[in-house]
Amino acid sequence: MDRIRRRHFEGSWLIFWLMCVTGIGIPFAILYLVDSTIEIEYPIEDAEAFLEQRDRERTGFRIP
Repeated sequence: MDRIRRRHFEGSWLIFWLMCVTGIGIPFAILYLVDSTIEIEYPIEDAEAFLEQRDRERTGFRIP
């Protein structure tokens, strides 16, 4: 059984970018980004088929 991992940022993008704008805040922005990102892992039957379907949906290609 294959596993799919997703990473999702749960913090505030406004706070992140405000820290990035200031030169001294960049290290804190990186720490905030790493600390506020969660990883979701779930099992899937056929990862290759799932990824192909996802790529078709992202490109707008539809099979009739």
